[in-house]
Amino acid sequence: MAMTQRSASRRAGSAGGAGGGMALPMVRAPGAGADGAADVIVIGAGLAGLSAARQLLAQGVRVLVLEARGRAGGRVLSQRLRAGGVIDLGAQFMGDAQRHVAALVEEAGLRRVAAAVAGEGIYLAGGDAVPRRGARTGPPLSMIGRLDALQASWRIERSALSLRREDRLRLDGIDAASHLRGKTFLAPAFRAISGYIEGEMCMALAGISAFELLDQVASIGGMAGEAASAQWYLAEGAEGMTRHLADAIGPALLLDASVSGVVQDEGSVTVTARTGRYRASRVVVAVPPQLYGAIGLLPELPPSWQAVLGAWRTGAVVKTILVFREPWWRRSGLSGAIHSPGGLFGAAIDASPEEGLGILVVFSTGEGARALGQMGREEERIAAALRWLGQAFGGALPELVEARSIDWTGDPFSLGGYASRRGIGGWTAAPELFAPLGRIHFAGTETARGWRSFMEGAVESGLRAAAEVLLAGSAPAGGRAA
Repeated sequence: MAMTQRSASRRAGSAGGAGGGMALPMVRAPGAGADGAADVIVIGAGLAGLSAARQLLAQGVRVLVLEARGRAGGRVLSQRLRAGGVIDLGAQFMGDAQRHVAALVEEAGLRRVAAAVAGEGIYLAGGDAVPRRGARTGPPLSMIGRLDALQASWRIERSALSLRREDRLRLDGIDAASHLRGKTFLAPAFRAISGYIEGEMCMALAGISAFELLDQVASIGGMAGEAASAQWYLAEGAEGMTRHLADAIGPALLLDASVSGVVQDEGSVTVTARTGRYRASRVVVAVPPQLYGAIGLLPELPPSWQAVLGAWRTGAVVKTILVFREPWWRRSGLSGAIHSPGGLFGAAIDASPEEGLGILVVFSTGEGARALGQMGREEERIAAALRWLGQAFGGALPELVEARSIDWTGDPFSLGGYASRRGIGGWTAAPELFAPLGRIHFAGTETARGWRSFMEGAVESGLRAAAEVLLAGSAPAGGRAA
């Protein structure tokens, strides 16, 4: 992971980040007071950072938001189609149980589109298997196998929702795959459950602990949380939420301002960015943990935190969107849902607007995404997705109108998705990871207490970080750096 962090730092630097030991002047933060300092600097303008900044601004705190990209939104990214309508290249699906994003959608006046569920799905195993259609898109299990999978899921949920602090030491030393295998009796049931979970977590269960898995399940309210998180998406795209938040922040948001240094002392925090050096009373770090090295934060962290971050596990995901003139699969009684473990592409889902175009979203996660990412060119990934789709539907496809394919693992300001996680032993080695550290506070979906790895978790974490800052006090840092 250290190599990954150094690579991210180099790439950020090549994009214009401060580096090479060059001394940048202390500059005046937009909206700062007479001393030229902001009260709080927020690093990262994704949902977490924007939520934190807006909450602080509402309380009269002087805020400066530094974003490395040329846009706000982070891992939320929407694009308008030439044919009309919007597609989401990043985070997209939400549910009624996610109260923070639901409230934000309502406040911004955005329009929900219910996820399509009518029709049969398709199950396509890896390799050259013949596709199977039916009401269920999961792997074909015998009646005993399905009962085994059900009892294992029930036991996992019961364990997750009754986790105790004393369970951490034992469960954090066991890999999640072994723990899950111990909950099943039959190999097919284990493969079915583990394949589903690995697809949702974007990584192999052998690389994370049983405690990490159970804590994730608990954070979304149980095994049913995944389904409850994909009830609808937005006609305007998920970026409608981040635009709404960014508009409230105004000139206090600086784009193309990649950060390369964070140093705190007894009275302030100094942040070095591509656009200059800034000082504040406190800082909210709202970028994924795999970027802490790139922004120069690691030297400020305790050795135990550095060790855990050095073994950090990043998720891998490639999202491919295929746009047709109409949702033609519905004429055949199909929902557009495909489940395909063991190959480059793991799943597809119908994300068509209420009228007009037919849009299929194709997901590749974990090892499949890493293999797909080796193709390099977006056109190659789209062509591979079309071949897979043709195999799943069993014939030639209608004309493609538009298509996009985004490898979030290759994005230098994300280095993965949907989220990243502690490795085995990470909870016991640094139980207080992401707690306030002096004048440094942490936000981001990986730090959330509820709905970790979802947009809901990102918003919750930003509001929580803002509350921590307000509780600690955010008096101006005063003066200029020496």
